[in-house]
Amino acid sequence: MADLKRSAEEAESLLFGIRSIITNIEGTTTPISFEKEKLFPYVYENIENWLASNFDKAEVQKSITALRDQASREKNEQVENVVLIPNCDCDASKEDVIKAICENVKCQMDGDRKTTELKNLQGLILKDAYESKALKGELFQDVGPMLKMLAEEGFQLYVFSSGSIASQKLLFAHSSYGDLTDIFLGHFDTTTGSKTDSASYKKIAAEIGQEAKEVLFLTNTPQEAEAAVTAGMRSALLIRPGNAKLTDEHLQNFACIEKFDELYGDEDDDNDDIKRFAGENGGAGDDDEDDEDEDEDDAEVEGEDNDGDDD
Repeated sequence: MADLKRSAEEAESLLFGIRSIITNIEGTTTPISFEKEKLFPYVYENIENWLASNFDKAEVQKSITALRDQASREKNEQVENVVLIPNCDCDASKEDVIKAICENVKCQMDGDRKTTELKNLQGLILKDAYESKALKGELFQDVGPMLKMLAEEGFQLYVFSSGSIASQKLLFAHSSYGDLTDIFLGHFDTTTGSKTDSASYKKIAAEIGQEAKEVLFLTNTPQEAEAAVTAGMRSALLIRPGNAKLTDEHLQNFACIEKFDELYGDEDDDNDDIKRFAGENGGAGDDDEDDEDEDEDDAEVEGEDNDGDDD
C-alpha cells in the first residue's frame, strides 16, 4: 500500500499555503473501534435507564421532539424500518414513549445512520458518561501532540464530524491526552450539511473566513475528501488501523498519510515509502538531498585521488 502513496515532490505542498486545518474524527483522530466498541455499546446499554432519569429535562424533550418529527417525516416518505414515537398523552404513557424512543434509536444505530436527530440524543447520553468518567475520549498516539504543535505554530484548527458538536467537544475535553478543546477555533457537524456534499465545505470556508485553497481537510473517507477538493480545499486521507482499505485510485489521487507527524515529513531515511510532507516550516528534504549530492561529489574526488596515487 505504501508504494502507491503520492510522491514526495507532489506531497511537499500539503501544508504550504495552508492557514486552516479541518479534521474529521472517526478513523482520523480516533479509532473507528472507539465508536463501535465503546460509544455505541454504552448508548445501547444505558439509553432506557438514562431516559427514565432525564425524561423531563427541557433539552431531552427537545431531542425527543426532533426524533419524533424525523420519524413522522420519514414514514410519509416511505423510508423502511421507521419506528414512530408517540406523544406522551392519554394514549401513551411515559414508559411507552421511552420504549419507542429506544427502539427508534437502536434501529437507526443498527443501520449505521448518522442523522442529526440521532446524534443529538446520543450526545446528551455521552455527556453524562464523559463527565462521570465512565468514558474517556480515545485518540491515536500521534494526534494530541501534533494538534498542539500545529496550533502553536499558528494553524487554525477546526473539526467537521458527523457526531454532534456537543459530542465532539466532549471527546476532546475528556481525551486520553487531557483537555484539548482550547486548540480548536470551531466545530461543525451535519447541521452544516452532508460531509460528502461540496456545498458543506464551501459553507465552512465562508464561515471561518478563509479561501478554500488555504484550507486542508483531513479524513479517512475518500468521498469526503473528494467533496472537499471539489469545493477548492486540499485534502489528505488517513490510513489508520481499522479503516476501510483504500483503492489504488484513492492512493494515487489523494495525499495519504498514516499519522499526523507526516504532515511535516518523516525523518526515517531508511523508509522511502513514508513520504515527506514539507510545509511552510519544512524543507528538510531539500537539505538532505543537497547533503547527499555533496557526499557523492566528495566520494568521486577521493576516488580520483586514489587512482592518481596508484598510478
